Amino acid sequence: MGESGQKQIGSRKRMRTSFIEADQLQKTVQKLRPTQGVCRKGLYKFRTFEEADQWMETMILKAIQESRH
Repeated sequence: MGESGQKQIGSRKRMRTSFIEADQLQKTVQKLRPTQGVCRKGLYKFRTFEEADQWMETMILKAIQESRH
């Protein structure tokens, strides 16, 4: 048992991804989906979380449709 009287029952395994592998993954993603993003940068205010979720879904669908044309 640890100093605080707590017992460790498990541990997380860390993924060992190199910067080179991460860079390769990023380049692959950019080739597959060359859009600049889902929406323009800025501050967006919504009255509710539901309204924000609906707006984000609309922006994602719009970005997908634009990337297919």
